[in-house]
Amino acid sequence: MSPESSGFCGDLLAESLAHLPTPPKYWLGFSGGADSTALLHALHEIRDRVDAPLEAVHFDHGLHAESDTWARHCRAFCLQRDIPFRALRLDIRPDGPGSLEEAGRNGRYRAIERLLGDGDLYLTAHHAEDQAETLLLNLMRGSGIEGLAGIPILRELGRGWVARPLLDVHRDDLLEYLRQRHVEWLEDPSNQDNRFDRNFLRNEVIPLLEQRWPGLSRRLARTARNARVNASALAAFIEDQSGDLLGDRFRMPALNLLRFDQGMQALVLRQWLRRHEIPLLPEARLRDFLVQLADARPDARAEVQWADWMIKRYRNDLWLHRREPYAACPDKPWTSGMDLELGKDSGLIRLAGGRTAIPAGWRVGSRRPGDRIRPLEGGPSRKLKLLFQAASIPPWLRLGIPVLYWDDEAVALGDWVLGHRLRCWLAENGLELKWKPADPVLERVRRDCQG
Repeated sequence: MSPESSGFCGDLLAESLAHLPTPPKYWLGFSGGADSTALLHALHEIRDRVDAPLEAVHFDHGLHAESDTWARHCRAFCLQRDIPFRALRLDIRPDGPGSLEEAGRNGRYRAIERLLGDGDLYLTAHHAEDQAETLLLNLMRGSGIEGLAGIPILRELGRGWVARPLLDVHRDDLLEYLRQRHVEWLEDPSNQDNRFDRNFLRNEVIPLLEQRWPGLSRRLARTARNARVNASALAAFIEDQSGDLLGDRFRMPALNLLRFDQGMQALVLRQWLRRHEIPLLPEARLRDFLVQLADARPDARAEVQWADWMIKRYRNDLWLHRREPYAACPDKPWTSGMDLELGKDSGLIRLAGGRTAIPAGWRVGSRRPGDRIRPLEGGPSRKLKLLFQAASIPPWLRLGIPVLYWDDEAVALGDWVLGHRLRCWLAENGLELKWKPADPVLERVRRDCQG
């Protein structure tokens, strides 16, 4: 049997890619399993017909004893074919067995968002059986039409896109493709762990249903395709009606949302999550949150939490970000070096310019009650609390923003409010103070404050 006699081949992949945006670069999520191996091999097979460069990326979740072996296998596979490769270790902190899948997914997509440049395309190997499983999972959660639509073919993420070119391809065809070419792949033992919902469906429920209704997975995938047509039409309508409400990944003007009736508000919020690759918000929690918004004063509490995510109102904005509390900027002396590391959220603070000795008495930490800063010589000092409020920075994000102290006096808030003493010292030494947050929400706050 020739390679092309399989239900999946390079030509089929090339046809699928032709319907996607043409990127400056392709990234491909490569676990070493059969699905991603088939996708990467086929993309390498048609490399002369693809204009953009390709790089494979392997995410090591650090959850299994064999994870280092998988990374080495993936690296060797790519080295043999001259495919650029990188492996990234993720810090996954699940709350329990039921949240492990979600924690891993969220960690991956945060890392993917950091990788993508303008217009880049990140490819995943989700196939028709994944689509069927997703449809069933969403039915169990009581999802609407967007849940029936399953996994989207294309979705924006950060500055680029996530694409699934194999959604109409069945896993048996991918396995046959690999066997015909004598390509080896890895089997993840965790795929047999039925504590995870998707594994339970794949290993127990769907085989039982297939005995009664042969071809069920293919029909479920077809149902998802049909629902996707309707969901896409609905999404286009919502995008058209909502104006600029959906473009910001982290922040939405609450008053603009509240101009719609509650039904449209729910549609807009769901589209916001879909557009930015966030798991869908359960219907009951969404309804409760909309009631909070309708009844709340601008300064009152309104929030919803689900999975690893939350939406929370501060004044006239809704903030969408991770559920895990933000870490306070650690209190550290700055005695030498042009950079000072500040941890997983706050990132680092640095002096840009020629190497210079750090003055005695420098420390960096989070804001203390009553702290003030004096921007102008002889001018009034200003409370940091009021500066935060003026910039509409939510209270729960403020502790992650570094404050530079000089002899116990605040001389910098982030890198956008500088005290007179620090400003003079920087000018004398030809330096700039730069803050580089590690968390994307804090980076967004920084950009807003710098104007």
